[in-house]
Amino acid sequence: MAIADKKQIKRRTWMMPQEVEVWYVLPAIRRELAKIMKTKTVPRVGEDGKKKDHKVTQKEIAKMLGVTEPAITQYLLKKKGRRSRGDQVVIPERFLVELNKSADNMINQYETRGSNEDMFEVMTSEINRLIKVIRDDGAMCDIHRQFSAHVKDNCSACKR
Repeated sequence: MAIADKKQIKRRTWMMPQEVEVWYVLPAIRRELAKIMKTKTVPRVGEDGKKKDHKVTQKEIAKMLGVTEPAITQYLLKKKGRRSRGDQVVIPERFLVELNKSADNMINQYETRGSNEDMFEVMTSEINRLIKVIRDDGAMCDIHRQFSAHVKDNCSACKR
């Protein structure tokens, strides 16, 4: 994973990899999922009784990701600069296939369950899966090194 703007990153000491996941990677994953979901359409029956493709709305995305609508708006804005910690992490393209799978699964579950159903379990399962993919790839260690000054290049603490 790459850092959006290396000059402004303050490397902290004694930051656990789990802190990096929560503070930086989780918001970056949500941002990327929101961007992908916004491009998706779902077949729905219109008022005329015919099936038509409808874009997934920001309100629906917010419900699927367990965040507010304004958070989705911020994720989708294309402003330069960093608005949040999650904007400091760029998800590499090699993870886009997995992000797409998660977005499709969440949307399918949302459509199957109905808009009034709780999506917490589905969202948690998909984000846990994505974090595992990023960990297994070794990208999480790279991010940890970039945000935490004490992590050595040959650190193997997470692999023990």
